[in-house]
Amino acid sequence: MPAWSAQEAAILQRHILLSGDDALTRPRMRWPALPPSVLVTPVLHVEVSTVNPPLHIERSRTMIIHAMLDAAAASTSGWVQLDMEARPSQRVFYRSLVQQLRRELPPRVKLSVTALAWWCRAPAWLDQLAADEVVPMFFRMGKDSTAMRAILEQSPASLHASCRAGSAGFSPQEPFAPTVAQRYAKTYWFDRRAWKRDGADLPPLSRSTP
Repeated sequence: MPAWSAQEAAILQRHILLSGDDALTRPRMRWPALPPSVLVTPVLHVEVSTVNPPLHIERSRTMIIHAMLDAAAASTSGWVQLDMEARPSQRVFYRSLVQQLRRELPPRVKLSVTALAWWCRAPAWLDQLAADEVVPMFFRMGKDSTAMRAILEQSPASLHASCRAGSAGFSPQEPFAPTVAQRYAKTYWFDRRAWKRDGADLPPLSRSTP
């Protein structure tokens, strides 16, 4: 991210990269300047390398949970968000991780998770997922972009129930007709230009032991 509105902002707090035998972590050095009235949702971004996939992803579980508990301590909105693009072979791990995060987080803190757009057509990812909020990411959809845009605009009822009306993520660089975003009770706006500026506040990745 970042993603924000006049009242609330979802801000990247930590980046974890899982690659081969390594788990690299990069905490935020400082948050962007925001008005005191803005409520902040800290975001934990877990990147799973596609070039060098993690050999033992289960070993990263404790690190991810601890990072999310740190995020919860910094939240002023009552929310935290997990941003993790798991691969199909990692679906069982991902779903059990979300379940454990919900169990470990304080009851007062709600858990939001982002979801790749194609998960909205794959019930095995989203059925009974233990998150309080699912945020499908309707931008940077790759080879699925044309088909997903057509579904969103013409036949949204074919999407998983978690992707139809609750929350969704959009980008001003990839606009839809206004009626698409208006279906959702809560929208996150991911500005690529702001992301690049925001990244300047992140130090280099450092190696950690999962």
